[in-house]
Amino acid sequence: MTDEEFAIMNFLKGSPDDFVGRKEIARKALKRQVFEENPHWADAPLCSLFDQGFIEQNESGHYKIKKSDAFL
Repeated sequence: MTDEEFAIMNFLKGSPDDFVGRKEIARKALKRQVFEENPHWADAPLCSLFDQGFIEQNESGHYKIKKSDAFL
């Protein structure tokens, strides 16, 4: 797992029952400066985490951690 994926997982673990938008994840999972330099930094790690089955996505395109992984 990359540092970015790890940061996203830790952020999503903070509210495991809530779906969160990509932009909010990108802004809050790492330092805001990272978001300001590249607002799309979270796109690739989110796709990777989704493909690996660690997170789920709703019909609106928001993400949350899968229940079985919430307590890792």
